[in-house]
Amino acid sequence: MLNTRCCKKIVLLLVFFFIGSLPVVSAHEGHSHEAVITIGKKTVVHLQTILSTYQDVHTHLVKKDLDGISGLAQKMSDAARQAIQTESNGAGRHMMEHVLAGAEDLQKAKSIQDAQKSFASISDGLLPFFKSWPNQLKRNELKMYKCKHDGHCWLQSQNCASACPHNADQTTVCTEIEEIK
Repeated sequence: MLNTRCCKKIVLLLVFFFIGSLPVVSAHEGHSHEAVITIGKKTVVHLQTILSTYQDVHTHLVKKDLDGISGLAQKMSDAARQAIQTESNGAGRHMMEHVLAGAEDLQKAKSIQDAQKSFASISDGLLPFFKSWPNQLKRNELKMYKCKHDGHCWLQSQNCASACPHNADQTTVCTEIEEIK
């Protein structure tokens, strides 16, 4: 009996030692996008608004239609601001700050190329979250795509044919698109 108690204490001591020696990884500016990004439950509603608006912007960019993008960018900015207020300091908040900066730039876009750059920035802010939580792609009915030609990545609805929002020329269509899994 004494031997069993002693063994249990030793095992617990080893477990605590092992857990204490694990590296702590956080994602914030300057860190790799390989770190896990989490968001709070209150932020999910704002993320849903951002993703819905993001898809509308994607549609406009594919059509090379700048009309209405400013209003969509304002809606995305508002949602990102609210998300920042619900997130404590950390990777989730940093992601929303990145989305807010991109949305503000998108609102100021004077050309399709400016809008594409801003959209790419927003995508760069969102993609690490979905890489950390691939189940969120399914939950939000999204897929991640990458243009082999220019290397840009974006999110797109599962029930739409893949379409690159980064084509610089209205007469050409990007044919080298791959799904990122």
